[in-house]
Amino acid sequence: MNDGRNYSDEQLNAFVDDQLGAQEREEILAAAAADAEFGQRLCALRAAKELVGHAYGRLPDARHRTRRRVSLWGGALAASLALVAGVLIGWQGHRASQAGAESFAWAGGLFAPQPARVLIHLDNSQTERMEEALDMAEAYLAKAGRARVEIVVNNSGLDLLREESTFHAERIARMAARHEMLAFVACGNAIARYRSAGLDVRLVPEARVERTAVEHIVDRVRAGWTYLKI
Repeated sequence: MNDGRNYSDEQLNAFVDDQLGAQEREEILAAAAADAEFGQRLCALRAAKELVGHAYGRLPDARHRTRRRVSLWGGALAASLALVAGVLIGWQGHRASQAGAESFAWAGGLFAPQPARVLIHLDNSQTERMEEALDMAEAYLAKAGRARVEIVVNNSGLDLLREESTFHAERIARMAARHEMLAFVACGNAIARYRSAGLDVRLVPEARVERTAVEHIVDRVRAGWTYLKI
């Protein structure tokens, strides 16, 4: 059986970027399943890459765009880069304080039983992705009724919680009424970008706003939450 410590950072980056052959991927997955610490290392690397990537998200086209050029992505990128270290430190700190107490999930949901605190991150407005996020939240809550679950949206994923665009308002209302430990969180930066692009933003009543999704995700990861990317 391969030891996770034998893999270089270059190999792990290639794994996260899906640039390895099938055999090598299977070997790394097997090593992560057998070694919790190695699995956490992969989780941290994946989360860090996802957070940096969010700075380059795309907004839907607005009917009327303003002429003024708005530069908000630079700030998002800077925040992502500055907070990536927080993700990595958070994984290590949580491992040190709770070693063996709780398994971590891979961002695609490959490892670990149902954890008690789950953050589901959506940054895409595709209908199937929105439904997957809601389905996953309901599945966790059905299996662990007292679990804390958050669906955090940014970039075009904000459409899930926008009254103007969502097809899931009734389902969100039912889920929130049924599960008091479920929360829907919208990124304040994404809202600002929508509005600067001439798009209206009115959120469903069940949603709350955090200043940035990146900061909120990092805070949760550092507190030991499991991060799942849709």
